[in-house]
Amino acid sequence: LPEPAGLDVVSEPKVQAAINPKGALLIPSFAVERAQELISDLTRLIAEGALPSIPIYVDSPLASKATRVFARHANDLEDGTVLMSGLKSNEIHFTETKEESIALDDARGFHIVIAASGMCEAGRIRHRLKNWLWRDEATVLLVGYQAEGTLGRILQGGAKSVRIQGEEFAVRARIR
Repeated sequence: LPEPAGLDVVSEPKVQAAINPKGALLIPSFAVERAQELISDLTRLIAEGALPSIPIYVDSPLASKATRVFARHANDLEDGTVLMSGLKSNEIHFTETKEESIALDDARGFHIVIAASGMCEAGRIRHRLKNWLWRDEATVLLVGYQAEGTLGRILQGGAKSVRIQGEEFAVRARIR
């Protein structure tokens, strides 16, 4: 499957379709560049009024560090001002510690979590999937290439259940 061109995969209709008052939109993401593009696109859609105010959690220490590097070099980036604007948004929250990440399991109301890794093979996205994949009110939005044999590709292929860290989980979340 080809890599999506640009980040038009994070469009207002796709996010709107995921909104559920008791749900979450999980976005497995590569920590460097893709996460920063997601921050820019999502906060821009909120600022333009295309999306309501939605808490966005970046649940990846590497993505947090990479974002700080991107911010330091914003003047050298194409659309660097969009990223800087997004980073000033009240909707963006970075989870640095293990405890902050675990606390996301108790988040109430619709929210978005951008978590590493992009193909769902490791990282904090696995914990978020364990908490949400079996729930009808969740959506998983795959925004990058999913290599054959990865959990991301298995989900993309329509699996009804998956094994994560030795546990079997039914897939009731919408996979987009």
